[in-house]
Amino acid sequence: MAPGRGGVVIGVPTGTRLRLRRARRRGASVLQARLSAGAARAGQLPVPAPVRARLADPLVWEPHPRSVPVPRILLGGQNGLRGADYARATGDLMWTSRRVADGPHADLLRAAGAGPLRDDELLGTDYAAMARRSIAVSGHWFGATDDAGIVRVARGFLDPAPLPPGQDTPVRPAGSRPGAPILVAPIQGSDCYQVVDGHHRVARLAVDGAPTVEVRVRRRAVTTPLQDLLDRMSWIGGERELYQPVDAPELATSWATVRRCTDRLDKMRAVLRDLHLDGATYLDVASCYGWFLAAMADAGHDVQGIERDPLAPTLAAAAYGLAPERVTTGDAVQLLRERQGTYDVVSCFSLLHHFALGRGEVDAVGLLSLLDRVTGRVLFLDTGQAHEAWFRDSLREWDTDHVRDFLVRHGTFDRVIDLGADQDDVAPYDGNYGRHLFACVRDR
Repeated sequence: MAPGRGGVVIGVPTGTRLRLRRARRRGASVLQARLSAGAARAGQLPVPAPVRARLADPLVWEPHPRSVPVPRILLGGQNGLRGADYARATGDLMWTSRRVADGPHADLLRAAGAGPLRDDELLGTDYAAMARRSIAVSGHWFGATDDAGIVRVARGFLDPAPLPPGQDTPVRPAGSRPGAPILVAPIQGSDCYQVVDGHHRVARLAVDGAPTVEVRVRRRAVTTPLQDLLDRMSWIGGERELYQPVDAPELATSWATVRRCTDRLDKMRAVLRDLHLDGATYLDVASCYGWFLAAMADAGHDVQGIERDPLAPTLAAAAYGLAPERVTTGDAVQLLRERQGTYDVVSCFSLLHHFALGRGEVDAVGLLSLLDRVTGRVLFLDTGQAHEAWFRDSLREWDTDHVRDFLVRHGTFDRVIDLGADQDDVAPYDGNYGRHLFACVRDR
């Protein structure tokens, strides 16, 4: 059965789904947990630190170096903070979802490759911004505590000074010792790796076009804050699924995208062009991650969303750069009742059928009435339909003709236009979706 949205209360409680999901995933990580526990016990032995390190090393790290693709290495921890901790401390939940090749270390190398950088130009780079954030959360950046120190560290990276014969490279605070291997951790559920140590070296390889690099790989996998956030979104039924597209490398291989969204957006844009609704106000009811809000904002619309999941504003900000205040969380029915005035454009995707199934505070007619009341010019709506495998028995009469007649009969619009089916009826969701999008228009 499709998951609940908006203000709908559905069958399995969120806490139960989370426990089931975690139990399934625990089965795949028993060995990793035992290895980690062994490493922890080794760290508690009453022996000198160098000996403890040697004992722990084979439990924590794979015994032999591995060659991994440079484009699959993502940003990780800084200044002794783990990747997830650094991302949360700096408020950048997408930090560990960026390739090192696209990160500030590589950007600095490319900027310097285009011509000499003055100190003020260097301090205006993303690298310097990263260094300042690191100083704020951990007290220093490889020993630097101010802009002058950041310049010294950056120039040492860009143009290392030659050392006299026999003299070793000095090790900065939180820096790697000479000859140390690049260290990475596998990212759970993906073919990507997170840097544990060696950002600058990986960045140089990426800018030089190296396809692979030899690294030491940690035995225990990590998750990224983005994965953790998606994992906690309440509508997901325990699977790695994206209800709307999220562009992140660690999601590419095992997180299926349920709704492609671009097909519906293209149809919406065509109607808005015909209605000359450039820069219109827009409300998305059951806005989920905020993909449509971000797309409409990019097109110049003044956007607002309503979403049941309290994590939605955080995800919308992280994944799409949408201001969190653009999404109001709570019960859709209650929030629609409280809305004053109208929006030029309203959308409501995959919510109506839950009310038709009796899962909401009002019935399907009641929800449509609330949507009708807040719509100024056009309402875009799709809903679960009878042809879908999970609704063949429960929504038998809700075929395309029934949905259109329902909108005509219970709405106050001048026209109801069938814009055609979505393109989401594909594996692993074949037999479901293919829902028709309708535009309910007021001609004025």
